[in-house]
Amino acid sequence: MTRRPILVLAISALMAPAAFGASLKWEKDFKTAKVRARSEGKLVMVDFWADWCTFCKKLDQTTYQDPAVVARLSKTTVPVKVNTEGRKDEVELGEEHGVENLPTIGFFTSGGRAVARIEGYVNGEDFLKLLTNAEIEGADMIHWEKALAANPDDFAALYGLGAKMYELNYHDDARPLLERARRNDQGTLRERKRVRMMLARIIETQSSFTDSETMLREGLALPPEPDLDPRLKFLLSRCLVNLGKAAEAKSILVKLIADYPKHAITATAKQTLEKMK
Repeated sequence: MTRRPILVLAISALMAPAAFGASLKWEKDFKTAKVRARSEGKLVMVDFWADWCTFCKKLDQTTYQDPAVVARLSKTTVPVKVNTEGRKDEVELGEEHGVENLPTIGFFTSGGRAVARIEGYVNGEDFLKLLTNAEIEGADMIHWEKALAANPDDFAALYGLGAKMYELNYHDDARPLLERARRNDQGTLRERKRVRMMLARIIETQSSFTDSETMLREGLALPPEPDLDPRLKFLLSRCLVNLGKAAEAKSILVKLIADYPKHAITATAKQTLEKMK
């Protein structure tokens, strides 16, 4: 999984609770945290840190000592500390999820899928607000993961997880989910078209413009949908330009502008067309 650091901290196990907040039960590693989260139906909260990170220490001394924060985290998450300059597995986890700034707090399902993240120091009050959002997002993702465990072809779960991973830029995770959703193809018209649009964007960056063009045309071949069709046509025109088919791209843009004068993408289509003249 491609995504968007890190001195080994030598602290004895006896000292760890004092350093990391005695009230929270910090797991020893991400793998163990996922197992516990699965059994308890919770999210995993990963606190990415390093020894030199002043604000990481401030989180330990303030936010993670806030009684309200401790209560909520204990109820809905399994917390784990990950030293981004520590063990090999810790360093790799930070790199996998594109952790570049510290502190970074990531929320994950027990399946290891990213749900949300907080970058930088936040006090207890703000942390609780952000935690609420993570809990809401996480509840849906946990539901979808359970649905897929019961039925690997569940379209709603494939679409929901695939779209979420796409929005978070975890394209390597999103692609197989969306491809399975496309093969299943039992959602609403909007969902079916959006699956193809997301796949086209991923394929464009991972494979080729030719394959992306095929996916976009497949989306447009479905019955018309007033919001997504102009978006698909704009993406197709851009794809065609990159394939050396400028004349066809211009024709698509001209028709898009005429057919959808008030659509949000139309202004961008006009600008693009103007630059092509």
